[in-house]
Amino acid sequence: MKRDIMKKYIGKISFTVGVLFLSACDTVDFGETNVDPDATSKVVSSGLLTYAQRYVGDAVTDYMGLLYTQQISQITYTDGSRYGTLSFDSDYLYQNPLVNLMAIVDVNSDEATASLQTVYGSNANQIAVAKILMAYFYQQITDRWGMMPYTEALSGVENTYPVFDTQEAIYDGLFNDLDEALALIDGGNGPTGDIIFDGDMERWKKFANTLKMIMALRLSNVYPEPNGYAATKFIEAMPGAIASSEETIYYPFLSDDNNDNPWQDRFQTREDYAVSDVMIDRLLADNDPRISVYAEYTRSSVSLEAPEYVGMPYGLPNSEWLAADVSFIASDVIYNGSSPGHIFTYSQVAFSLAEAVELGWISGSASDYYEKGIEASFELWGADNVDGYLADNPLSLDPMTAMQQIAEEKWKALYLQGWESWSEWRRLGYPELEPATQPLNGDAVPVRQGYDNDYPTNNTENYNAAVSLQGPDNLGTNLWWDVPHPITNK
Repeated sequence: MKRDIMKKYIGKISFTVGVLFLSACDTVDFGETNVDPDATSKVVSSGLLTYAQRYVGDAVTDYMGLLYTQQISQITYTDGSRYGTLSFDSDYLYQNPLVNLMAIVDVNSDEATASLQTVYGSNANQIAVAKILMAYFYQQITDRWGMMPYTEALSGVENTYPVFDTQEAIYDGLFNDLDEALALIDGGNGPTGDIIFDGDMERWKKFANTLKMIMALRLSNVYPEPNGYAATKFIEAMPGAIASSEETIYYPFLSDDNNDNPWQDRFQTREDYAVSDVMIDRLLADNDPRISVYAEYTRSSVSLEAPEYVGMPYGLPNSEWLAADVSFIASDVIYNGSSPGHIFTYSQVAFSLAEAVELGWISGSASDYYEKGIEASFELWGADNVDGYLADNPLSLDPMTAMQQIAEEKWKALYLQGWESWSEWRRLGYPELEPATQPLNGDAVPVRQGYDNDYPTNNTENYNAAVSLQGPDNLGTNLWWDVPHPITNK
């Protein structure tokens, strides 16, 4: 019932535009006191969806994963490059997108409220989209922290001490969630308030299958067998995943300051991010034309009429470099509020298919998929001379060398996709990265993030159980799926 739904989320609910739970208190009746007669008492699921989706935009433009994989580097304030933060907040993901998406599922499932929600799309399609997005956020959560609340999460006051599920259990649950969502999609209207696909359910099918495919490959190191668990999930998802550059999935930022690309906001206040020397030096060494669309010439070299690319040295403890002397991220990203965020690209999918061939999961030509991945990356960024680059960089016939090439080209192609880049680097082990010279936490490139500072105090028993099973709560504890690759042993 509506009151039961409200009770489930009290203490967790986020107040969003047009979305308020205003049922009366169960034990005290204050009558009309402090009641806004113009406020809505109905759950507006379209507003919940819009609010939750905006966190997708934040996820695909987050810079921390980019610092970990050394695609970018800080110029002046280098704590992020030197792993200065040990514990990272995760409550914002539970209390904002996830609780709102769970509310969409509940109000569209409850007989007492479902009929009121059909003005925002068919009940089944609203539930399906919410479940797909919940799987997206939960995968990011577990890939950042490892064991996390999942089966007992979002219970509000009914369970304020949720257990931390294992990564294996979370992934298994998310595969089931995605399959359930895909089975729910019907011929009715897609959800309103959908700023990603405008209610196009065929596109949501692509999103779900692409997510499932990428999730399956992430488990390749623990389930490498051609007929095993991960390969089976991968093959199930493959026919429904995005299959061309035209189907690349973006987050549509707007020029309006309320929903613009966060990169523009960062460069409105200070210039503290540049392309790293690791990325610039690699692009130069490979004679890679993408350098011209990934980075800018340094301002000082342009003023001297001798334009050149210079990467910012990574992780310096005391930087005296000037912003004018290093190459910034492409201007079309950092000065363009409507520059889209890349959620899933065909380039990432093509490289995943190339790896699947190398693993023996699917038939086909790894070389063909490898080339398609490079072509898609060039097309996505508008880089020239892909044919010349392919001619100079054919895929090796040696499996170990080929796998290294696939991994390193994937690292390049995932430029500015921080969390995906970091997860794939951890799983694949290439390129080989050196940590910051004087790291503030640990002595290696981070492979996970520390738990929210609240957990040891507010959920002590379950936190301790997770640490006991998973390993120390620091940046250096490998996640469950982060074990040596079956081909390269990296």
